[in-house]
Amino acid sequence: GGGGKEGNKTRPQDTQNFTLLLAEFRRQLDNRGRIDGRPYLLTIAAPAGQWAVGRFDLAKIHPYVDWINLMAYDLANSSSELTAFHAPLFASSDDPRKDAKRLSADAAVKTYLAAGVPSSKIVLGVPF
Repeated sequence: GGGGKEGNKTRPQDTQNFTLLLAEFRRQLDNRGRIDGRPYLLTIAAPAGQWAVGRFDLAKIHPYVDWINLMAYDLANSSSELTAFHAPLFASSDDPRKDAKRLSADAAVKTYLAAGVPSSKIVLGVPF
């Protein structure tokens, strides 16, 4: 499941069901593309936190998507206990959080690559 706000309902099968949902979307889009004579893209926006690897089966979902928009922002937000960097490119020794080394765009990209996602499918989302 996705976690998120307290009170959200998740189930153990959410990870597998998300993979099945993407597979069905891909199948339907490919079928429509054959009818229309054009390809259709399937993309997702995914969190940068390393917890995502345990909640998404990245090795299984990446074949179904054209790219993954990696949300490398909001790494510190209103739910954070401490004020910290919103979207650090790299970990900083000035970051007061104990898990700061894992909360950066660099760490997120490395996590997705280690999970088997090809670099050609990762789009780094940054704030501006």
